Amino acid sequence: MPTTTASPPKRETHAQQIERLKIEVQALRGQLKHAHRLANIGTMAAMVAHEFNNILTTIVSYAQLAKKNPKMVGKALDHAASGGTRAACICGALLGAARGGTDVRRRVVLDELVSETLDAMARRPERDCIEMSIDIPSDLDVVTRPLELQQVLLNLLINARNSVMASEGSRNIEVSASKKQDEVVISISDNGMGIAEDRIGKVFQPFYSTRAGEETANRAHGLGLAFCKRIVGELGGDINVSSVLGKGATFTIHIPV
Repeated sequence: MPTTTASPPKRETHAQQIERLKIEVQALRGQLKHAHRLANIGTMAAMVAHEFNNILTTIVSYAQLAKKNPKMVGKALDHAASGGTRAACICGALLGAARGGTDVRRRVVLDELVSETLDAMARRPERDCIEMSIDIPSDLDVVTRPLELQQVLLNLLINARNSVMASEGSRNIEVSASKKQDEVVISISDNGMGIAEDRIGKVFQPFYSTRAGEETANRAHGLGLAFCKRIVGELGGDINVSSVLGKGATFTIHIPV
């Protein structure tokens, strides 16, 4: 019988190789975005656990009082209902922050998105003596990919919280937004540690930390700001920072309407 030889595999053309690499890069970017979402959830795990412990402690305490004193039943049910609502709100916000899938552009009300982001952080700012100020018009909206914008806000709010928690004195975080011509400007300010002048130009570089001597040790923080920069750019906007060492920092996001 005549022998047959297998045909050699066709080599990819340069154009095919470039197209395949583009698809692979796009897939990796999607995986990286999801990894950042999960990293944010991990960062918030301690705050979530602490908040849930407070909720459950209150519910259990009033339930025990109600068992001894029937007159306390109404109050116990009120606390159980409010605590359960708060817990459900936290869970919903966390599930929303962690979900995958395509984040399509749509119109969102900005103060509602910020409120959902704070719910995802679980721990109420006042429990840590943080004065949180929100100044966003109730009718201010923007067409964007809300999940990605929320991830940026989450990164910046976590960084602001860490900064004020590490500094002495009062702890203030301000979130404001306004519409200016064809863009929405969002600012997140804190009166925390601030950033040294010689470092401020590097904070959006991957693996760079604003803390001296931690350029490689504190990679999660450095990747967080680089992630924010890239995502805001993909949304068609820009992000910048101003700061005075020891007096806090302000991150400003510009998003086209």
